[in-house]
Amino acid sequence: MRINEPRGYRLYVVLFLTSFCLQAQSYHIQLLSKTDSSAVPFASVLFESRKTGFHSDEFGRFSLKSNQLIDTIKIRSIGFQDTLLIVDKSKVKGELLIYLAVQSIILPEFRIFSDNKPYTSKKPKKVGALQQWGGVGSQYGLLLDDEKLMGRKMLKAHFYLAHGGNPRYPFRIRIYSIKQGELDKELSQESVIVRALHMGWNEFDISQYDIYVPEGGCLLAMEWLNFENVLPAELIQTKGKYPGQVLGMGYFGNRYLGFVKDDFSAWHYNRDYLQRYPLPEKSKFMNPMIRLTVK
Repeated sequence: MRINEPRGYRLYVVLFLTSFCLQAQSYHIQLLSKTDSSAVPFASVLFESRKTGFHSDEFGRFSLKSNQLIDTIKIRSIGFQDTLLIVDKSKVKGELLIYLAVQSIILPEFRIFSDNKPYTSKKPKKVGALQQWGGVGSQYGLLLDDEKLMGRKMLKAHFYLAHGGNPRYPFRIRIYSIKQGELDKELSQESVIVRALHMGWNEFDISQYDIYVPEGGCLLAMEWLNFENVLPAELIQTKGKYPGQVLGMGYFGNRYLGFVKDDFSAWHYNRDYLQRYPLPEKSKFMNPMIRLTVK
């Protein structure tokens, strides 16, 4: 059983900053942890009224540039409480430092099973590929409910990166518990950011995070970090210069289902929301080429 401190409600920090701004200028902001002042990389910076956004860089920095005197933005990052900023740009001078409060949650209790021999989920047959499908925070995850995975410690996450992109660009691994067919809690309480070495199958050691597969299974996902809000047609126009990952798509067969979401949508599968699960026993749709090794 793994217990952290109780999870509180979302924290909204409201900042009123004032200087006069007659034209569009850039305002530089850096996100830091309130605990140790370390940078918070690749946090989601969301303009909820406009349903747009982007990520901070690997040093937690981003810039605001607009003609609007006041911007309202939400900062969202794994392991930290959501933070709402109401920014009046008229007195912003130099770089603005924002300190994010740590978010602690209670993880579910479940039975643990261990085996000396590692087990890896099914390897699919590659039949396609997919670039980032949506806006900021786009994720594509594979539902893993194989009984041989349940209750065992996660050792490695495997992702197949197809040709046409840049595998060296970082992406984030997201892991969620599934309870009675519905998305329950995020199991990865830290921001797990990785870089692939090459095209094809890449495996990443996640054993240090001490994550176990719950009894209901888990959803293992890739989160793209490199774009703001983009449309599929815009990605097609990159003409082979697509800067991010191209995730391999394959056929798994029985009981393997893929789900997608971004920061402005709920998890859904083929236009069905996750709470409508279970779907038919056999799915002939392509699903993301993701695997999990446990012990």
